[in-house]
Amino acid sequence: MGKPVVDPYGRRLGFLVSFYSDVDGKVKSIEVNIGDLEYREVPVERIKVTPEGIVVIPEYEYEATIVENRLKNIKGRLASLEELYSKKEIATHVYDSLKKKLEEELAVVKAKSKEVKDALRNRLHEIEDQVAEVERSMGALKTSYLAGEISEKPYLTALDIMKKSLETLLREKDNVKKHIDKIESLEALPLAPAIGLQQAAGTQQAKTTPQSQSTQPMNVVVVE
Repeated sequence: MGKPVVDPYGRRLGFLVSFYSDVDGKVKSIEVNIGDLEYREVPVERIKVTPEGIVVIPEYEYEATIVENRLKNIKGRLASLEELYSKKEIATHVYDSLKKKLEEELAVVKAKSKEVKDALRNRLHEIEDQVAEVERSMGALKTSYLAGEISEKPYLTALDIMKKSLETLLREKDNVKKHIDKIESLEALPLAPAIGLQQAAGTQQAKTTPQSQSTQPMNVVVVE
């Protein structure tokens, strides 16, 4: 209790003040005092314990990772199913049943994916607003310093704080964009990549096969 709680970017969120457990004593969530202003319950799935302290994964990042893994798994299973069926290694009724189930699961994940992407884009806009605010503050600070309104020591202290904040925001912005790109890439992934690659390879091989054998003159033996 009382340990500091930070986000993945090292920003302090608050302090651990309590936890909730089931009848077996297994911790289900923790209570975090955020900036002495509010209390927030965080599920244990979003918590990592490190030597530096307790790290809370942002909800948007946690949900994005789940969607990415589910999209990858379902698309992979659909691709494997199509490949097995194309090779006649699975009965038609089994193929139809499994494909229907996977497509239903895919539809659910795609709906969740839209929600997650909206949350990611909202966070991206928030970060961009914060970046603009920090840059505006840095500009005002530098102007005041050059005008002789602020001495060097407090100027450098404040500037260092804002530089670190800006670097952290830009790292988070890059991570959010990576999640959006990854989800969209997985959504666009063909349902049967293995078959597509095999067919493409076969076509390419046919195009690149040397035709010297067909163009060489044929030896003719005349029998008298």
